[in-house]
Order: sequence, then C-alpha cells, then structure tokens
Amino acid sequence: MPLRELSEDERDCAQSLATAGVLTIRQNGCYLRSTEMPLFRRKRVRLALSGGFAALVLALVVAVLIFHR
Repeated sequence: MPLRELSEDERDCAQSLATAGVLTIRQNGCYLRSTEMPLFRRKRVRLALSGGFAALVLALVVAVLIFHR
C-alpha cells in the first residue's frame, strides 16, 4: 500500500507494526510480512491473557480486602 494514501495516524500505526516486525516499509510502500503474523498473534493473545489474569487477581485482592473488614 502506498504511504501517500495513508493518514498520519495510519502511518504511525504502520511504523509501530514495522517496529514489531510485522510490516516492512520500503521506499513509498508498506508490505505485510505474512511469515511473522502467527508469532505476532501469539504475542497479542499472551498479552491479553496475562492482562486478564492480572485484572482477576486485582479483583480478588479488592474483594478480600472489602470482605475482611
């Protein structure tokens, strides 16, 4: 996809994806690195699960503190 067709926010997102190794930016275009997508998806799922687990632990701690009093 040509970079000139992207908005400023989309260019920023593309730069973040390039930093993550999912996207390659060359000359005036963006190219998806399909070989990196499964690894990227696993990282995202792992991050979502760890965030959910942390929220659950925090909720349990708050519940224990409330019921303890």
